[in-house]
Amino acid sequence: MMLLRTLVLERDGQDAPVNGALLCGFSIGQIGSNFLVYSLDEEVEPGSSRVYIAALRKKPERYFLGAVESKEDLQIAMGVFKQILMLAASGAKADGVSDGQVPYHFVDLKGCSLPPARPEDHHSVIIKKALVMKVISLGMSAPSLPAIESAALIVPSIRFSSQMSSLPRVSSPPEPVQLPVHEPLVEEPQNVSVESPLVTLQVAPVAPVAPSVLEVPPPVLPAPAEQNALFEVDSTLSSLARVAQELSQQKLAITEREGSLEQWQARLQQQQSHLDERARELEQRATQLHDQSMAFNQKAEAMKGMVSQVSTLRQSLRSMLQDLDLALES
Repeated sequence: MMLLRTLVLERDGQDAPVNGALLCGFSIGQIGSNFLVYSLDEEVEPGSSRVYIAALRKKPERYFLGAVESKEDLQIAMGVFKQILMLAASGAKADGVSDGQVPYHFVDLKGCSLPPARPEDHHSVIIKKALVMKVISLGMSAPSLPAIESAALIVPSIRFSSQMSSLPRVSSPPEPVQLPVHEPLVEEPQNVSVESPLVTLQVAPVAPVAPSVLEVPPPVLPAPAEQNALFEVDSTLSSLARVAQELSQQKLAITEREGSLEQWQARLQQQQSHLDERARELEQRATQLHDQSMAFNQKAEAMKGMVSQVSTLRQSLRSMLQDLDLALES
């Protein structure tokens, strides 16, 4: 069973944070930036899923997630993510980049603590749903290197409560950017020719951040590492609880099957006992019939002897009558 890496996300309109599944993290040396891709399991349309691209900034022993502020960096990051999608769709290994592609490497995020983030601050990308697990598998199996450390000063954006007056967002809707893809990003049957689809990369609007919002977090706030670890433990415990529930249901089904088998065995034993008793009755009846047949044969032999004696007596009586007739005539 594959254990997915998760990160804590705080969404507008929801009191409790949610967990997002980490797809991959990659670094682009050309611009000296790191990026992280995650999913909230949002199905935009049948067969398509929405994922998010965030800027991953690293300081010694700490990570920060935020929006991609530069439009040029965003275009380069989307181009590299397109290369990752093509590689995941082909099923090949990440051995390097081809000519004309932007060099990049996957980031090793094992054991690191990712702070909570807001999906509304990140850029959304719509991809084929079948590619989500392929990208996760590719990121786990591909060679990885440490993230590029950021030289600029990083000040985290802290939002204390919903009572604070938020700045208005950009009202114009995002325009989807369509990039041509030379290979289909879905699982197609072999030996079937398909047209080259388009990967629709939707750039979500980013709310402008006022300088007054950028404040240092007070010491009373919980540590992001501890909060992230708690949510990871909670996700793992939920998975274990589901597995335990499935095992309990399977055990209950096996117990019910064993009970049914025992009932059938008891019925078979009862039927066998009934058949044995019936066989004994038939055997006794056959013995009685045999005895009656023997007695009948004996009676028949006795009757035959009596008939023979009667015949002999009849002959004697006839002879006597003849002698008597002769005597009377004389």
